Amino acid sequence: MDSAEAVSATRLLIALAILAVAAVLDIRTRKVGNSSWILMAVFGLVLLPVQLAVDNAPWEYLLVVVPILAILADVYFEGAPESLAEKYGPVLKYAIAVISVIIIGYLWGSHPYFQHLLAVPVMMLAVVALYMFDLIRGGADAKAFISLSVLFPFYPVVGGLPIVAGSTELSTVVFPFAFTVLVNAAIIVAVIVPLAFLVRNAVAGDLRFPNALFGRRIGVDLIDGNRFWLMERIEHGKHVYYSRPRRNEDLGKELDLLKSAGVNRVWVTPKIPFMVPILASLVASAIVGNFLSLLFPL
Repeated sequence: MDSAEAVSATRLLIALAILAVAAVLDIRTRKVGNSSWILMAVFGLVLLPVQLAVDNAPWEYLLVVVPILAILADVYFEGAPESLAEKYGPVLKYAIAVISVIIIGYLWGSHPYFQHLLAVPVMMLAVVALYMFDLIRGGADAKAFISLSVLFPFYPVVGGLPIVAGSTELSTVVFPFAFTVLVNAAIIVAVIVPLAFLVRNAVAGDLRFPNALFGRRIGVDLIDGNRFWLMERIEHGKHVYYSRPRRNEDLGKELDLLKSAGVNRVWVTPKIPFMVPILASLVASAIVGNFLSLLFPL
């Protein structure tokens, strides 16, 4: 194993260890603290100069940490409530991130090696946007992908893996490793989980669509707000169903309204411990590689 492979193996071992612990916590409590993702990001930042040394890359490329740190500062550190830092801090941090990305992109964006590094803050910004638009629902999930972006500026290459290398250097920049992990995890949740619910509900003889694809019915008294989202409620005096959970809801109030309407069993969708599919996706992505380059050749 040469030095480059040793760095890749170290990155994978760190990610696997942290995600394995996070998956256990997610299953047990549905909560994963910031410490896991801060630790992963710190390892990524520490390994960055090691990677540059191994690859004999220019040290000025380390300026990519400026937008990375600006984004991490907003994600993990908040100002005091009602303070100027809390009010204007995020705008300043993202302004620093975007402006610095533009500047370093102008300086070295044409260099193939640096394009991989530049993809790190770009991917981080994309994850923040996906979270803001509710396409990534959990805060811990978003932080996991942000930290994975920092930890993996390059696809990990160990031995004969991954099986599928990028068809071109550009494809591995456009589809960075963290993005591949995100897509694979989304496929697991979007395809495998609905099929599992469908089979379960078919066996139970309860096939109300589309709810049967996203959850199941359980007794009102068994609903735990840490583990379930509602898929039905009493709204303006009417009993309504919906398939997309609402992030901010007063669960106790909604359950009281349902009970008052004589509803004893309610459609719910479980808060899937997303760390589990992320962990599975990390393993699959490390083995398979940049499969997106096969679907979208660049």
